[in-house]
Formats: sequence, C-alpha cells, structure tokens
Amino acid sequence: MKKLLLSFTALFCSLCNYAQSVDPNFGNGGTVAHLNNGSYFIPTLLPDGKIILSGNYDENNISKAVLLKLNVDGSLDQTFASGGVFTVDQYSNYDYYEAFSKVEVQSDGKLFFAHGVEFDNGIDPESMTINLMRLNANGTPDATFTSPWTGVTDFDNALYGFELLPSGKYLGHGENFLMRFNANGSLDTTYGVNGKRTVSFGIVRMFENGGNIYLDTYPPNNYNNRTFSKLLNETAGISASYNYGPGTVYQNNSNFFVFGNSELTKLNSNAALDTGFGTNGKITVSQQYISDMLFQAGGSVILYNNQSSGSGTNHMFTRINSNGTLSTGFGQGGTWTMSVPNSQNYSSNADNFVHPNGSLYMMFAENTGESFYMKRILLPNETLSVIDANIGQKVKIVENPVRNTLKLTGDLKNASIYDLSGKVVMKNLNGREFSVDALSSGIYYLNDQNDRGELIKMMFIKK
Repeated sequence: MKKLLLSFTALFCSLCNYAQSVDPNFGNGGTVAHLNNGSYFIPTLLPDGKIILSGNYDENNISKAVLLKLNVDGSLDQTFASGGVFTVDQYSNYDYYEAFSKVEVQSDGKLFFAHGVEFDNGIDPESMTINLMRLNANGTPDATFTSPWTGVTDFDNALYGFELLPSGKYLGHGENFLMRFNANGSLDTTYGVNGKRTVSFGIVRMFENGGNIYLDTYPPNNYNNRTFSKLLNETAGISASYNYGPGTVYQNNSNFFVFGNSELTKLNSNAALDTGFGTNGKITVSQQYISDMLFQAGGSVILYNNQSSGSGTNHMFTRINSNGTLSTGFGQGGTWTMSVPNSQNYSSNADNFVHPNGSLYMMFAENTGESFYMKRILLPNETLSVIDANIGQKVKIVENPVRNTLKLTGDLKNASIYDLSGKVVMKNLNGREFSVDALSSGIYYLNDQNDRGELIKMMFIKK
C-alpha cells in the first residue's frame, strides 16, 4: 500500500561555476533535520521555488497523512497550514494506514492531491479508500471544492495517480481504467461510462503535456512488453506509440526518457525517437539499473543509484549531456558519489530532486523513527549540446529576470510558456516582445520550434 500511495525542471545557474559537493551553508553543515514530521515524502516544486512534500507518519501506533511546505533553505514555511504542516488522521485505529499522494499545483496556486487509506487488520479482506482533496496556497481547505469524490475499493482496483487537465478537470488512472473528475472534485459522469473509461491494457504510468495524455502500458499478462503511447486528449484513441521491453519511463517537460537494461532512450512529444540524442535517440550506459532519473535545466540527465559498501551506502549520480554524451567533467569521469556511513541511521535510498536554484536536494528517511534529513548538493554547470549552443546564438532573452515585458533578440513563430509544473500559461506567441504582466512571480520555460523542427527552450524569472 505504501508503494501505491507514494507513487501517486530546474533553472540553469549561469553564474555558478562550482564542483558538486554538499552545500556547507545549508542547515547544519549541509543537512536540515526534520524530527518527528514523518518520512517517505514525494516532492513537488512550487513556482516560487518553495517545496511541497507529501507522504505519511507511521510510528508508535499512529498512522496519519502528512504534507509539509518547505522554504528553499529547508525550513518549514510557517505561513502554510499549521506551522508548515498539514495532516489528516481520519482513523485512530492503527489498522488504517493513511498517506497523501503527490501534489499537483494548479495555475491559481491551489494544491490538488488524494488522501489514501488502506484497511488491513490481518483478518478481514483489505480495502482501499481514496479521498480527493484541494488546499488553498496557504494550506487551508478550499471551500470551492464542494463535491470531493470518495471511492472505496480493493487494492487492485484503486486509483494510482492523477493529472491536471487544461480544462480544469482531473484525470485519474487505475491499472485498467481512466476516471475523470470535475473541477469541484465530483465525478464527471459525462466521461466514458458514468465517469470511467475501461481499457484493454494495463497502465503503469500516466503523463500530461500540452493537453495531450501519454500512457506507459502493457498487454494482459505481459508486463515486460511495454508500449509508450500518446493520446491527443483523455477521450481519444492512440495517435502514436513506441514499443520497448522492460524499463521505466520518466518525463522532462515535453520529452520522455525510457531506461532499461543499460539503455537510455529519448522520445519527443510525438512518442518518436529523438535523433539528436545519442545514436538515433539511444545511448548505452554502465548502469544496468537505476533508482531515479533527474533533469537539469540545460537538458542534462542525471541517473541515480545506490550501493551498500559494508560501512554505509554510496549514492551515485551519473550525468549525461543533452546530446547523449557522458558529462566527463562531472565527478570522476561522469559519476559523483556521496557516501553515507551506517552511523547516520539513514535509509539506504534517497528521494531526490533538482531545484531551480541549480542545486540537488536529497531526502533521507530515518531507519528507526519518523524523522527525515535533507541535504543540498551544489551542481556544476552543464555543457550544452551543439544544437542548443547554436540556438542560443540566434535567439536570447535580452533581460532576465523579467518584470513586465519579455524581450528577445530574435523572432519566435508559435511559442508557448510553461510554468514549473509543465502547464501552459501562455501560447501562440509570435514576434520578439511579449507582455507577461499576467504571470505570477516565479520561474517559467519558453518553448518554440525552429525551421528544422528542433526545440528551442529558454528559461526566465518573472519578478
């Protein structure tokens, strides 16, 4: 159950030029401790750079769902909920395990997520309850979320994850179905059959980008024969697909990466091989398995894994340049390793994310309690690919950060602006000057395509 509930990018720092290392100015010698606030959190970055962590507390016969909001320095944001912490403890009985899903950030700053409860007393059949929730940006319950849906089912038929749709509705998925919900949290009975669309294949993950839905799927009883498919919207059939063997799909804005058996494949927004990456969209790496994949703003891919060393755990990060070559200036020959001794009492695995400030954040759960520890790692600059460098010479942002008007050195033909969550906030932009008065303060991506069909991607800060 924990795996189910807890399974439910970054600004390029052009002024930084340091080697990767633990940031000594972060917390106490590079570490911020959050004692008795829970563990196993899933991070969500907010447009202003602050961090939402969703997960659970499960200790001393207490199980409750926990959501934290952190400042960039790792401290709790005291203006959010109750001292930076929002909790739900619906059942005092320890037979009920409670947790929050990953938070989705709406364009209005509101936070959408699910509260999941598993009942398991070891005697009666297990059951699962999923409650939809939405908070205002300050952590108070959203009173306009008037019809939150509650579903009670068994483990195999539960919802696994959600995506926000451009229409303001929400799309959820289970193993063999999609469900759509209205903006107020009620079931959208106009979708499929009474809000539910059953499919003939298994769904591993669901992604959304620019109004398109992408599914990582498998045929019945054949999990290792996978297909990554694009749907033009949540109601349409498959418009494009890519078949692969066992592996895992990761999303980076409009691109997708498939990792499996020491092979990394890059797909574009049409679910087709990106021929500008490696050899026809593929590279071979030394790792046979990875635990996570992270992305820097210049297009670099960071592969994460860990290994026990007897005296502790080695956390290893390997960086791949945006064109698919190994970033040999990163760490030792492309891999940087941070060793955590057993005396630290950290879990062997870390939850990681790359922040828009150009740093890597690592979160370690405590082995014997409900505390977690956060470290901040300084990352060195990226090496842009030849295509990216050429684009940078053609079109640049004149002044960054931007106050009222975004000015460029060249014309764009059909550009879109995305926020950090990947949602389109402005589109169909033409020319070289655009008013951004309506945008909130934060970090944004400006995307377009040149005449060769190559993606132009620039980042800017709106003040």
